[in-house]
Amino acid sequence: MRLGFWLNSKRMLLLWAAIICAVLALFFYQKYRQLDRYYSILPVEGETPEYANGTIKWLVKRQHPDGYFVSNPDLFDEPSILNKESVRLTRYAVSVLDELDALDQINKDTLIQFLLKNFKSPSNAIGNLKGFSALPNSPVTLRATLDSVIILRKLEALGMIDSEAVAQLILAYQNEDGGFWDPDYPEFGKQSTLKATSNAVLSLVHLDKLNSMVVSPQSQQLINQFIADSWSSDSKLFSPFPGHPPTSSYDIFDAWVSVYYLPINQDKDGLHNKLLYLDELIESINSKFRTTDKVYSEEINSDISSLKATRLISTMMKHLDKLEVISVPDIVSFIKDYRDPKMAFTSNIYTAHSAIKTLEALASTRETDSLKLYKVLTFSAGIMAIFLLVILLTHQHRETSRRHRDLVQKAQTDRLTSLHNRYYLEMQFQRYYDSFSHMAYILIDVDHFKSINDQLGHLVGDEVLIELSELLRKNTRKTDTLARWGGEEFAILCPETEPSQAETLAEKLRCIIEKSQFNHVGHITCSFGISWTANQQTLRELYLKADKALYQSKRNGRNRVTYL
Repeated sequence: MRLGFWLNSKRMLLLWAAIICAVLALFFYQKYRQLDRYYSILPVEGETPEYANGTIKWLVKRQHPDGYFVSNPDLFDEPSILNKESVRLTRYAVSVLDELDALDQINKDTLIQFLLKNFKSPSNAIGNLKGFSALPNSPVTLRATLDSVIILRKLEALGMIDSEAVAQLILAYQNEDGGFWDPDYPEFGKQSTLKATSNAVLSLVHLDKLNSMVVSPQSQQLINQFIADSWSSDSKLFSPFPGHPPTSSYDIFDAWVSVYYLPINQDKDGLHNKLLYLDELIESINSKFRTTDKVYSEEINSDISSLKATRLISTMMKHLDKLEVISVPDIVSFIKDYRDPKMAFTSNIYTAHSAIKTLEALASTRETDSLKLYKVLTFSAGIMAIFLLVILLTHQHRETSRRHRDLVQKAQTDRLTSLHNRYYLEMQFQRYYDSFSHMAYILIDVDHFKSINDQLGHLVGDEVLIELSELLRKNTRKTDTLARWGGEEFAILCPETEPSQAETLAEKLRCIIEKSQFNHVGHITCSFGISWTANQQTLRELYLKADKALYQSKRNGRNRVTYL
């Protein structure tokens, strides 16, 4: 099939251009929607995320009058509302509110006082050691200390505690193998674990005490060694402690924390990758912890997707500049499912924390420029398609109008002479009848026309009629309507014309015709009949009167004008 058939007119070109622009608009819109689906929820610096307001209101309602946060505010009066997890829950709530720049909406003073009530020395402490407990009557632990320190730092209240005493308490939990133990995990006793070690390191980070003056290079090197000993060369994963089989993705995060923040590991290209066996570790993470949802599980070889595990791995990859190894679109889609109908995260505090912190970790992958680009391209292509369609429809309307005019003109035009026909003259008579007080009607007939047809043929007769039509057209007033009445008869409607004026016009035309030279026949003459009305007669009556006058002209020798 030739393209010329489809490109043979301006309208087809416009149609194809509009179709192409519409297809492009649809394509750009699909790209925009895809990017919007995967990336629009990711936070943008300086802008309020769509989930912020609802999440903030929901969290603020969960602050207990005593300062800490609870899962269910309906249970404020229940004694069991304050438990071992309260400080951890409060830390997560404060972290979310800090992320959403909403800490001014909570009661900071009561929260600080709640924490300070649990700030104390361990029962067997020797020297100036202080830390935090989860409950007033519970022991000091690294976990509770970490949570409390993070909260105080975000509330800008670290100056209210003895940070040096806390740092010394933390270091007191380091074992000779370099790892740390934590009373909060009694199942491990004083066994060094990655969890306790990462809690210790993070606590020192938030206290601004993780430096060589507080934590000696030797102690830091021991931590590196403990992490190295926790690496399983068989599974290419980290174990909770040396000799134990790998079980949890949380241990990977704890191993990363334990080496990432140590001063002796900074400013050394590739050291983190080496200490973490990063390439092998990433391969194992994606093969043993990635679920069918393309997110991550807590337990090895499990297909149960975990929001917390996904947060930990996403956070680690962000700091290691390895976000390309995780499926950001799938993670974002997974997180979106945790929103309520108002787009906020309100199922529980743990979920809100993991979801919002994960989105924050992935924020750098937000394709803001691409979102804007495809939005502009969609709009531009759509507008262009509409613009082209408007042009096409306008062109089509004009073409249809032209064709209509052509058809009307054909219906009102004599095919042989191109003069108006009787139908048009009838319409003009009605218009004149409505608009003017009187009019004249001139009927013209070619003398001896039958002889021309009989002697020279009908083609010559047609030529005579055509020449006569042109002669009449040139010499008829612009205000008059000239038409071929039929055969060799012509008619002229003259609005606002007195009989004498019509006679003068007819006589003028008669003389011009008589003096004109016609092809093939030389000279011809015409007879004229005139009628007049003051808008009291029909066109048929005018014609009959003019025809009678014409007949009189014929009887009187032809080539003359008669008005009766």
